[in-house]
Amino acid sequence: MNIRTLTLLLAALVAMPSHADWEKIKSAASQLGDAVGEAGKEAWQNVTDFSKATWASVSSWAASTYNQAGEWSEQSVAKSKAWLVVADQKLDEMTEPKTAEQARSALDTMADTALVRLFNERPSAKLLFDQAYGYAVFDSRKFALMLNTSQGAGVAVSRHDGARTYMKMFGAGMGAGLGGKFYQQVILFENRETFERFVSKGWEASSEVGAVAGQKRSALTAQYNGGMAIYQQDDKGLLLDASITGSKYWVDRDLTP
Repeated sequence: MNIRTLTLLLAALVAMPSHADWEKIKSAASQLGDAVGEAGKEAWQNVTDFSKATWASVSSWAASTYNQAGEWSEQSVAKSKAWLVVADQKLDEMTEPKTAEQARSALDTMADTALVRLFNERPSAKLLFDQAYGYAVFDSRKFALMLNTSQGAGVAVSRHDGARTYMKMFGAGMGAGLGGKFYQQVILFENRETFERFVSKGWEASSEVGAVAGQKRSALTAQYNGGMAIYQQDDKGLLLDASITGSKYWVDRDLTP
């Protein structure tokens, strides 16, 4: 089966409802990864060393990689770890932004690192991401303007048209980072209705919403709950037991026109 046929098959599978056969999705994604891996082996090896490149030349690598449908492969993990070293160093320089433009750039970069970090630890989340209408990522570090105690900031992105809504969040984990250097939430939205309600009206987490979608490392049974799948992580990895109950999210009018 050639790459084009595999790509069309995978696209059709991930477009199916959330109860779609995950084994079929995994098989198609794996075959596609193998095919692309062979065809693109030389190109992969010739990618510039991230540590020797300018940030401007490698900043878009993560988004261009995770926006391709398919399994998050071992090659993706290996390459992304090298990219994260450079990206995290850049993020350290982006705290305490002085302008709205700087804050938006910091939040966009933060979101890329959070997704890459999540997919490295939970490859099953990548398959769920491929089905998502949109996503939002929040961080406890000061990447926005005028943040108060126990507030974090983030960005919600429509995968339909790329529109970005910058937001703030209030939650227990945002104050102290739950013991890590930082605390992050990644929220995947199954459909347009759930995503647009979140970015237009905000949201308050209830106890019914699961904190982590799929707790087993190799699980392909990760599912949406109420149209959302929520992951929490810090610099050490996924936080499986942390509660998000009572967390609140709203649009940051200083950053979103």
